[in-house]
Amino acid sequence: MKNRFITMCLIGSVSMAFIACGNQKGDTVEETAPVAVEETVDEGALIENLNEEVESEDNQPEEVDYEVFTSKGSEAVEEYAKEIKDAALDEDWDTIGDMIAYPIGSKEDGTLCENKEDFIEYATNVGFDQSYYDSLEEWSLEDLWANYQGAMLDNGNIWFADVYVDDTNCQLKIISFWGLHNS
Repeated sequence: MKNRFITMCLIGSVSMAFIACGNQKGDTVEETAPVAVEETVDEGALIENLNEEVESEDNQPEEVDYEVFTSKGSEAVEEYAKEIKDAALDEDWDTIGDMIAYPIGSKEDGTLCENKEDFIEYATNVGFDQSYYDSLEEWSLEDLWANYQGAMLDNGNIWFADVYVDDTNCQLKIISFWGLHNS
């Protein structure tokens, strides 16, 4: 990424130099002695090099820094995400219920779940739109994304983060699940 930025800056600078040195209508040109150019830039080669860098970057998965929201390692975070995906697709509401930070949902929307039992009742009786299942089925662990608020599965349909379950114990917990958001 850094090399791409430097290459683009170099191309931009060279292009600006050519434009700035151009002759505009009405300008007078003074005769000057020719100046020897020590180094020439092959813009075609620079662009080809940039394209090769982009292709090589696309073939390698980008490292996600989970330390922005948790002290747990990458393996633990990714395993937790996989557990969420598997349990949700299997409609294992008991497992998902254990993974949620309560309360979740909204009183105004009639989706408030104060505890695991409320969530299981909601998931069993009201349920979730089929589009959530379809989207999660297509989602891949390589698409797990994180910022200071937590980690995101399935383009933001599910979020989890470190949550204090008591004064000293911090655990990964779901804070948003298929339209139910942490209250």
